[in-house]
Amino acid sequence: MMSVPGSTQIIKEDNVTHSFCGLASVGWLYQKIKDSFFLILGTHTCAHFLQNALGMMIFAKPRFGIALLEEGDLSRQDPSLEEVISEIRADHDPSVIFLLSSCTPEVMKVDFKGLAHSLSTPDLPVLFVPASGLVYNFTQAEDSVLQAMVPFCPEAPAGEKSVVFIGSVNDSIADDMRAEAEELGIRVGGFLPESRFDKLPAIGPDTVLAPIQPYLSRVVSRLARERKARPLKSLFPFGPTGTRVFWEDLAAMFDITVDLREREEAAWQRISEQVNLLKGKKVFFTADTMMELPLARFLNNAGADVMECSSAYINKKFHARELEALEGVRVVEQPNFHRQLQDIKRERPDMIVTSLMTANPFVGQGFIVKWSMEFTLMTIHSWSGVFTLANLFVSPLRRREKLPEFDDSVWLKGVMPSAE
Repeated sequence: MMSVPGSTQIIKEDNVTHSFCGLASVGWLYQKIKDSFFLILGTHTCAHFLQNALGMMIFAKPRFGIALLEEGDLSRQDPSLEEVISEIRADHDPSVIFLLSSCTPEVMKVDFKGLAHSLSTPDLPVLFVPASGLVYNFTQAEDSVLQAMVPFCPEAPAGEKSVVFIGSVNDSIADDMRAEAEELGIRVGGFLPESRFDKLPAIGPDTVLAPIQPYLSRVVSRLARERKARPLKSLFPFGPTGTRVFWEDLAAMFDITVDLREREEAAWQRISEQVNLLKGKKVFFTADTMMELPLARFLNNAGADVMECSSAYINKKFHARELEALEGVRVVEQPNFHRQLQDIKRERPDMIVTSLMTANPFVGQGFIVKWSMEFTLMTIHSWSGVFTLANLFVSPLRRREKLPEFDDSVWLKGVMPSAE
């Protein structure tokens, strides 16, 4: 058991750290970095996963693809991708290609760094991104993408003080956060990632790094180490309280004093209907997206009873403020899922926030479930995201209220003889 500031204890158990394939991050990153292409070196299993998980994007001419490994490739030292790269250039004309690893080629010990280097040209860099689910939680693949971009961020000279927001959010949220910072008198240096690879922000010793996603500790640490930039240590901007604290702490790093308590109260008022529904509800988080800590803290602020908040990885330094805010909540790293099942069956939470893998079995047991994956895809950051965040939590509760009672005669009689 590990201690953090305050009385919060982290219970560390023994489960696997991954729950979903890191290739899923392509779904939001290719849309954010509009002059990019994501090339996955993988198997038919990878292709099947992407076709199903990201199939809804097929009509948008997505900028990602798979270079398939066949059985015959297993005897080769490294695959040949020159023709694939030429085809990508002709069809999409990207400014950058991200070469993502997957499980099978990593087991085969493919030299991804050497492969990416050999494929790169001065006008089209090919950047290696480790994304295998054997090593990383799926949201950490974004961290790997951002780290690959670090060498291409210009050096900001000393004396140029600005904030760079770290984490992928859609353009509307990015515009809102940029406008909010500028209204507070904070100079914005940009976002990592920006909407275009050729517009990456300059980062230097007077850059303040403001992480807005809770799974990006490695890239923030790297930028602090290599560029001497200063990370913001605050809550993540989820919910009224987290958003207020985030902006007040960021302003303080620029020697600006602001009091946003009235704005926080107004935000709580806007979601008062949702808060009334969440108050007193028992909520259980199983580990999945690494967004669990700030999401649980929002529910705690809203008056819900967070029975357990578990996460695949917890970085005591990067997540310190969130852990402090979760004082009194059971926090578990790498939870043992069998133990969680026993606790859930015994304690009967009102809602379980869980992965796509375990959602349907819980529904089959009569529980109300929220897919944790949804939080990675929705606009839930800062003031403009408060309403969406609250609605994501209350929607399964409202849906259950509207469902009619189960009618055996409708669903079982004559259809499932084994049930008689």
